[in-house]
Amino acid sequence: MTYPPPGGGNPQYQLQPEPQQPSDPYSQGYNSTPPPGNYYQQQPPQQYTQPQSQPPMPPVGVQQGYPSAPGSILPPPLPPAKQGGNLPVILGVIVALVVVLGIAAVLIIPGMVDDDDPQAGEGTSESAEPSEEEAATTEAEEEPSAEEEPTTPEAGGDDDFATWGTPVNSEEFTEGTPEAAAINYRIGADTDDNELLQAQVCSSPSSAMQTDLDWEVENTGYNFGFLLWSMSREVEGGVEVWVGWTMDDSEPSDTAEMEEGSGYTFTAVEEDGAWKLCDVTW
Repeated sequence: MTYPPPGGGNPQYQLQPEPQQPSDPYSQGYNSTPPPGNYYQQQPPQQYTQPQSQPPMPPVGVQQGYPSAPGSILPPPLPPAKQGGNLPVILGVIVALVVVLGIAAVLIIPGMVDDDDPQAGEGTSESAEPSEEEAATTEAEEEPSAEEEPTTPEAGGDDDFATWGTPVNSEEFTEGTPEAAAINYRIGADTDDNELLQAQVCSSPSSAMQTDLDWEVENTGYNFGFLLWSMSREVEGGVEVWVGWTMDDSEPSDTAEMEEGSGYTFTAVEEDGAWKLCDVTW
């Protein structure tokens, strides 16, 4: 079969170019040059891995890990959140209110009771005033009976000075008295006149008197030349005599002045018609 030459003949019967087939995506790669060597030996076989599914979320209020299928026993619900964070503050406020109310009750209620009781003041005033019988009894007890005798002030008390006799000084005194024996003893000690000193001591002196006598004999007297005062009193059947000097050379007027100077208190006894010293206290 012969075909007409190109461009000749009936154009109706001219051959049209064949349409190109669309490229096959699956045929791509088959027309390329295969890689050297065995292709299937180079690629290791791929292993199939099954995709892992996420575990389902447990229902609300159910602890994780327990089954939730129908018929299964559900675990106990989750414990509620802890409450009571402000409990110490609340308790502190309550305690403070109780203390304040207690103090107010102690301070206010007694005053209200006293104000509401009109008889409280009347009873107090009546009880404060003693009755006539009680007043008469008290007056009778306070009045000393005529048979009672005045007591002699005790030595060393507030009225101790009143028990002493009239003071005499070393410039004007009477010999042969307890005051004279005490004054002569102190003059003999101050002037180192041992004969005059020993002549004023009794025949049996106490240990304290003998110790003072020995010390005055062995030691030199100071001989200040102060004016000496002396007075005596009766105590428990004996005679005490005090001798000493005062700060202003005046006669002592109380026990304080007797204690200010260098005073001595002797126990005097009458021996052979003369007063002698047998004991001494400082």
